[in-house]
Amino acid sequence: MTITEVERDLFKSITKSTDLYYHVFLLITEIQRRAFLKIDAARNRKLASQRELNPNTRFIDNPVINQIANNRKFKTYVSTNLVSLNECQDVVALLHDRMMEMDFFKLYMSKPSVTYEDHKKLVLDMISELIAEDEDFDQAMEEKNIFWNDDFELVLSIVYKTVKNMKESYSEDTVFFISLYNEEEDLSFAKTLFRKSILDMKENLELVDQFTTNWELDRISDMDKLIMDAAICELKYFPSIPVKVTLDEYIEISKNYCSPKSSGFINGVLDKTVALLKEKNEIRKVGRGLME
Repeated sequence: MTITEVERDLFKSITKSTDLYYHVFLLITEIQRRAFLKIDAARNRKLASQRELNPNTRFIDNPVINQIANNRKFKTYVSTNLVSLNECQDVVALLHDRMMEMDFFKLYMSKPSVTYEDHKKLVLDMISELIAEDEDFDQAMEEKNIFWNDDFELVLSIVYKTVKNMKESYSEDTVFFISLYNEEEDLSFAKTLFRKSILDMKENLELVDQFTTNWELDRISDMDKLIMDAAICELKYFPSIPVKVTLDEYIEISKNYCSPKSSGFINGVLDKTVALLKEKNEIRKVGRGLME
């Protein structure tokens, strides 16, 4: 692939993360709809029992989920961007059935009375205890878009934050959904970091080679090299990001994408690289304390 093609996929993965955000909200509303359809079908049976004729409708009347489902921005985004779970109704059914057996749901349904905060807690529990722990939905989303595998945990945390901040006074016109990224600032950061990492790779890896005396460069994994390359570019080309922040972030990245021993190895190499770059005056940070 060319640099242009890879960069196109990078931007696509960033913008598509918003689709995943709305997919999670859609899932919550779809689970509620599934519950409504089951109750409605039971009510309309010829020999429906008293319990079926007079069901507990607390969940299908949940005002927090209704605020999401009826919100104008939510409905516009879903329809405009073709966000759908039509092909995942088996996953919706599984999640609904699992939720019905979970303690948090039983407690919610059995309380003598509930407040708006109780309704909200139910939705938060759905996110943290049901959706976050379910591999079926995770797999279904990855099949829709391979980029979402890395985004799932972050997006779920932002969905959780969105719901936690909701208020009873919200109307269908209230814009309470959170932007996952700053279109101008974040895309510019990604573009610069990507291009510098590609264009400076040879130079950066020659720098790394100075501090890997017990390792030949071709024995270091490609992922380790990519992470160190990107870290060095961030150190050099982003004056507003403190050195410590860069080092901490890339060590965390290495824990997710590299071998168990990579984080210690990368940390040692980058520490020495920082010292050399400071000596050569190639790290220039703006603002008091940012060099440390």
